[in-house]
Amino acid sequence: MTDRNRSSARPWIVFTVVLAVLALAAGGAFLLLRPHGGSPFGVRPGAHITVGLRDKPTSLDICTNSERAVEQALVDNVYQTLVTMDGERAISANVAARWSESADGLRYSFQLRAGATFADGSPLDASAVVASLQRTIQNKQVGADGLAHVASVENPDGTTVVITLHEPNPRLLEALAGRAGVIVNPNAQNADFTRQSYGSGPFAVSAFTDDAIELTRNEHYWQDKPALARVTLRYMPSDEALVNGMRDGSLDVALPQGAQAAGELAKLDGVQVRDGVSTRKTLVAFNNAGSSPFSDEQVRRFTRFAIDAAQIARTQPDAKEQLSGPISQLQPGYEDLNALFPFDLARAQSMRSYFAAGYFTPFTLLADDAHRDLAQQIVDEMAAIPLPVSLEVVNAATLASRVETGDYTCALIEMDDPHDYTRFVDGSAMFGYQNGAAQEQYAKALAQTDFASYREQLRAFDRIVGQDAASAWLYTGKDVVAAQSHVQGLPVDLTGWRLPLAHVRA
Repeated sequence: MTDRNRSSARPWIVFTVVLAVLALAAGGAFLLLRPHGGSPFGVRPGAHITVGLRDKPTSLDICTNSERAVEQALVDNVYQTLVTMDGERAISANVAARWSESADGLRYSFQLRAGATFADGSPLDASAVVASLQRTIQNKQVGADGLAHVASVENPDGTTVVITLHEPNPRLLEALAGRAGVIVNPNAQNADFTRQSYGSGPFAVSAFTDDAIELTRNEHYWQDKPALARVTLRYMPSDEALVNGMRDGSLDVALPQGAQAAGELAKLDGVQVRDGVSTRKTLVAFNNAGSSPFSDEQVRRFTRFAIDAAQIARTQPDAKEQLSGPISQLQPGYEDLNALFPFDLARAQSMRSYFAAGYFTPFTLLADDAHRDLAQQIVDEMAAIPLPVSLEVVNAATLASRVETGDYTCALIEMDDPHDYTRFVDGSAMFGYQNGAAQEQYAKALAQTDFASYREQLRAFDRIVGQDAASAWLYTGKDVVAAQSHVQGLPVDLTGWRLPLAHVRA
């Protein structure tokens, strides 16, 4: 090409580059300006995946069925809550776009999103929210206990909901992000909640069979529609069946319950296995009742020094992170307390030396067969102090019953309720734990007028109970998600609790 030709071509090259840059900028702006939670890869008319799960809900009645399985399947997919919690466990917008609280904590005003509808196309307006919340309270439905102290629920206009309390309840927003805040269509005709759905989420239930729930894209969904047209939640009898389903391709996603199955899934070609934090806590429970050696704070403390919780959390296949207090990582009030009781056998033995050689009578560490190996490891660590402990293995039902009634000295257990830390407040037989400072601090947390202050005061409660060695916490468990390579956008944290599918692509 001659210099003249190059010169005459240069303006066109520059013009083309400028157009390309502007196009890229416009595309970037489009992505940035999309509504939060959109599907950037677009809706696919026939996209369908099958998700393998273990525990099938006995009914779809979100109002009366307290099973975690119904919440896992339906909340965030079929039903939405007034507010929600983000990845940092802070309250964030959902059906309500924003809210305000009075300084005395007695009045909450929520501004709803414009244009929201239920799956049948009827408006999700303030009157619908009020009717749903009032029905939860009046009929004492699942989550109603989270709406304690509510004096009234009103809608001064079509987009505003006002909740007035008799006295402050700093956990109100947390409750409204949970089952108490589920919004159900109050205008549903001939409703059969056990088999049908009446929500505003990205999907609706199209079928409920013996082994599956069929979810279909909600074409009236008021935010960006999900990329998937249909999702089959298939309930399998065992982890082995989940592995086989992923192996033969009949499942696109699997949520196993056991670490062994997770390991087998990781070996399959084209299958990606990821894990996130769950609410499941594994701990050595101490019976703090007067007849138990663990009624003595020093015994509890030197036992914690002798148990290598950090090493256990690193090596147990079902462990996600070490835990050293009653509140786990994704719960309001969590504080990292792992530095309180590092493994230090020499220190444990030194503290033990203040007790006479025959001070302790023989006792057992209670465990079920699924945790036999870990329980034996802990027995060996306690025996090295030394303590006269041996292992007693029982079935899971017996373990749960004996711990609940306080018929044990120490036990290796799992707890999986977001608010089970209150068992260290109520003085129940389960732990036989009485600590005035912990009770006072918990009462102080509940007396706050806002969620942020409540969360900070709850952190102080977590530290008091952890420092007092009320039990020996070991680790928080994993929620495992396995997916075929073509499936993208799956969540990982708390999937045993909720499995939101609106952003999943295939």
